[in-house]
Amino acid sequence: MTPQISVAVELSESTSDLAYYLRQQAEQLDGGAAEFAAAYQAGDDDLARSLYAPTRMFYNRMLVVSDSFADLDARLDTRQQDLTAGEAFTGWHAIEQDLYPVAGQAPYSAEQRTALATGLAADTHALVEQINGLRPTVDQQTEGAAKLLQTRGVNAANGAEDAASSSDLYDLQGYVDGAQLVFEGIRVVLVTQDAALATTLDHEFGGIQDSLNAQREGVAFKRYDKVSADDLASLKDKVSALAASLSQVTVTMAPATATPTPAPAG
Repeated sequence: MTPQISVAVELSESTSDLAYYLRQQAEQLDGGAAEFAAAYQAGDDDLARSLYAPTRMFYNRMLVVSDSFADLDARLDTRQQDLTAGEAFTGWHAIEQDLYPVAGQAPYSAEQRTALATGLAADTHALVEQINGLRPTVDQQTEGAAKLLQTRGVNAANGAEDAASSSDLYDLQGYVDGAQLVFEGIRVVLVTQDAALATTLDHEFGGIQDSLNAQREGVAFKRYDKVSADDLASLKDKVSALAASLSQVTVTMAPATATPTPAPAG
């Protein structure tokens, strides 16, 4: 087997593994979102609040390929401050704000709750159908992992992704899970191009996981606003460092993943 064929086989297997993982997360999200939406629509706010962050983790692990479902992502996960003029506020964060209101905030009407709940469940089911058969390219995987940590990962580390519920550590864990799966799939090829970068990523993923584990209370994460300032500063630095390292992966992998140019005839 030539080196080029070996690389192609390794990356094809890792892509298949990621595709299977995405389908698993989508199926679990579908059931979880339906339960969450039903509780919210029925007015069982305590149950809905208990399901909010853990259920979102299935979604957040999938965001390494969010460009493949951008329209659904916009409806499911756009924060209010990121809406464009005339865009409806829907999805997880619209419901979050109703479940975790600020002082003086009027509750949503039963009709609004029904619209948000049914919309969330329907969009999530559409996402499951869209994920089936998806096989993202290696560049889509590595660029998606870097983008996820650079944007939503940084937001979560700063407490800005789930500000109402203060459940940002759950989101961050989901982002890290998805990005790490991508990295583990391509690592055997990355190490042939830049062993130092691969080792750096090993340490950075491990360091973030250690920091996240330190903020658990049993199986649950602490509220973001209950984490010490020193721990938050360390976590922010680790997320930024991981995002910077991930941003180097695509270009570093390019020589190994490029399709060889056929030699001219004659």
